[in-house]
Amino acid sequence: MKLHPESHVDHGLTSAQQEWILKTFKDRDAFFIETVELPPELGDVPCGLHGPIMGDDPVPHDECREEVRGEREWASRVCSRPERRVTSVSVIAGPNEDEPCILYTAFGGPVAPQEPGDPGCRDLDASTDFWAKHALSG
Repeated sequence: MKLHPESHVDHGLTSAQQEWILKTFKDRDAFFIETVELPPELGDVPCGLHGPIMGDDPVPHDECREEVRGEREWASRVCSRPERRVTSVSVIAGPNEDEPCILYTAFGGPVAPQEPGDPGCRDLDASTDFWAKHALSG
């Protein structure tokens, strides 16, 4: 696995944390999603996910709003809660053009289902159920 100009690396990871991820998964040559713990010397990373998967109560509807994030074409369920610091990082990587495995993205915290508005969402029922109880820092 390697970094690529299309890698989405704007989730607050330091260059040392990114380098560790690239080294840890350097021999991967196919699509994968994996959540790993950072070594203590690399510190922690921000995580903007809130709700039961993070040990919280469900995020109530009246605390949320729908907001388009970045260049996405769909709205995300967001709340005004601050990001928290975590030591787990989720890594998503796979093929791109002639490369067998590039880093698609890496972010703090667990992997969540695709959002219901994402055109690539493969399980709308599970996504809708998850995001009715969870929200992102916005």
